[in-house]
Amino acid sequence: MGSFSQRFRSDEVVSRGYEYARRQGGGEEELRLPDGKVFLSRSVAITDKTGNYLYSLHNLVDITVITQAQERIKQLNRLYRTVSLGVQALVRAKDEASLAQSICDALIDNGVYRAAWVGLKGDDAKKLIHPLAAKGITLGQLRELELTWEDNEQGQAPMGTCIRTGKTIRHHNLVDEVPHDLLPIVLELDIVESMAIPLIVAEKVIGAIMVSATQHSQLGEEEEVLLMEMARDLAFGISKLRDNTERIDTLEKLEGSLDHAVTAIAATVEMRDPYTAGHQIRVAKLAVAIASEMGLPTKQTEGIRIAGMVHDIGKIHVPAEILSNPSKLSDAEFSIIKTHPQVGYDILHTIDFPWPVAQIVLQHHEKMDGSGYPNGLKGEDILIEARILCVADIIESMASHRPYRPGFGIFPALQEISRNKGRLYDKDVVKAVMTLFLEKGYEL
Repeated sequence: MGSFSQRFRSDEVVSRGYEYARRQGGGEEELRLPDGKVFLSRSVAITDKTGNYLYSLHNLVDITVITQAQERIKQLNRLYRTVSLGVQALVRAKDEASLAQSICDALIDNGVYRAAWVGLKGDDAKKLIHPLAAKGITLGQLRELELTWEDNEQGQAPMGTCIRTGKTIRHHNLVDEVPHDLLPIVLELDIVESMAIPLIVAEKVIGAIMVSATQHSQLGEEEEVLLMEMARDLAFGISKLRDNTERIDTLEKLEGSLDHAVTAIAATVEMRDPYTAGHQIRVAKLAVAIASEMGLPTKQTEGIRIAGMVHDIGKIHVPAEILSNPSKLSDAEFSIIKTHPQVGYDILHTIDFPWPVAQIVLQHHEKMDGSGYPNGLKGEDILIEARILCVADIIESMASHRPYRPGFGIFPALQEISRNKGRLYDKDVVKAVMTLFLEKGYEL
């Protein structure tokens, strides 16, 4: 607390205490001096019988240490909340820039620091630091600085040194410590100290996060611990986002390759059967529309599209003269035609599709009452994808021209599936088809 004489050493404290006593008639007041000292003044005003002020009694207590401790607790609590916000940002972030920006926003919006920014390590010849996100300073200002992590004079800036060494860099007197060309921005922001913390992924520095403060002792050891935790969270988030981006790119490339392969297979079938050229494509398109109308998930719908594109691949096994026969097929010839779902399955089941394509192709001629082929499956034993493909195949086949007959048109095809819904064809699939053609104007 300090001795009695020390408490009264400051004339300013005493004069302010007297003035408060005269004004308020006594009480408690917290007095803050320019040198940072804080006193609690307890005063009692002594008056004469008429109420005129005579003198006052004062008890001054030095509460500087207590006040500083309270303010320190408040500051650390704000930083704890900031770290918590950073963790929440990890869950919501969709890309690196938005994640980094959320971290910077949290550091500044909570009133903790003056400026914060995230820079990524460039592997180009200039070894530039690429600003990713910032708050309290603009990305444009940072880009104009063209900061580098190279081991030269410009690279001695806090961020550059941090990235180059992989160590946390703390400056308590920026005006004297930063390179000369950074001094204008330091003075403009009125910052006196900073801390740069590396972002490390798989033991490699990928960048750093830097925070700057306008007051000394805002970046102490406790802050360093919490900010390092935030930096680890940010690095982890960037790493996971990059892994996910790489997986998506790989999947897109694989799906593109798969699509090309499926298209090539479909074209091979149609080269042998020119009368059904485009049949598989139109069936696939209709099947996708039906699946979407029924509300099936996108991933499942994509499997239906792929199966539709190759559902007649088994016709490779059927002699060309049967496929192109302009007259009605004999029972023996039709028996050969009926083998194409099994042949298609035999060809496709060795391919590791992310959907049950081979099973869909195998079942696309099965009927709800078990009268279909090749295995006479019934009802729910038939995949929903195959039930959709079956109806799409029937509609397209009936509506289109064939060598042995003209096309019947779409309405006879709709009558066929409507008349036999629930018996041959899934009633929900039929309902979706009717909605598509009769209400939404779908065209083959």
